[in-house]
Amino acid sequence: MSAPGKQTKIRQILFVVILGIVATTAGIWSANIILDRQVNLKELQATRFPVARELAPFTLVDHNNEVFNETTLRQRWSFLFFGYTHCPDVCPTTLSVLNSVAQRLQDVDADIRFVFISVDPERDTPEKLARFVSYFNKNFIGVTGTEQQIEQFTRELGIMHMRVAAEENATAYLVDHTASVLLIDPDGRYHAVFSPPLSAGKISDDFRKILKAYR
Repeated sequence: MSAPGKQTKIRQILFVVILGIVATTAGIWSANIILDRQVNLKELQATRFPVARELAPFTLVDHNNEVFNETTLRQRWSFLFFGYTHCPDVCPTTLSVLNSVAQRLQDVDADIRFVFISVDPERDTPEKLARFVSYFNKNFIGVTGTEQQIEQFTRELGIMHMRVAAEENATAYLVDHTASVLLIDPDGRYHAVFSPPLSAGKISDDFRKILKAYR
């Protein structure tokens, strides 16, 4: 074989070897990403659904008297918490935790919002919700609706709420309710749920892992 022929043969062999190295490296890189996501998701404190749940159409109103519906939940990650402004303990505590979560996630490259949905529409007007949620964080959103609208939305998401009448004053009732925090993804789907006891650190860490897997 002539010298030029040998050089051509060597170039072909080197080309094949380089392609093999590139393919192997790419395969290892892809595998590491997949394994990293799998490990992260296995370590979650939250309950993440294998298949995120689509939400049926609904209509509520936020504390600015703007429509809040299934379309509103798209394009951003949304943390939902259900409660009421007269709540003596669980709601203030949870909103304080969510404020800490908001502070911890300020560096995250994602649009995130925190929504407080009233299960006491009889007393929680948009104006009252505006004052209540802004006390914890000026960016929090308060949402309410009619009894029927709230019932429809909570039933779909499995949120329990039940009025407990006070013996001495019928208007000073309490409302027992689910204390979990729900996570809605940017496609408007029910993606995961954080159950009590709630920790700002754990919620923040879990969200970072969920966000990484989602991307």
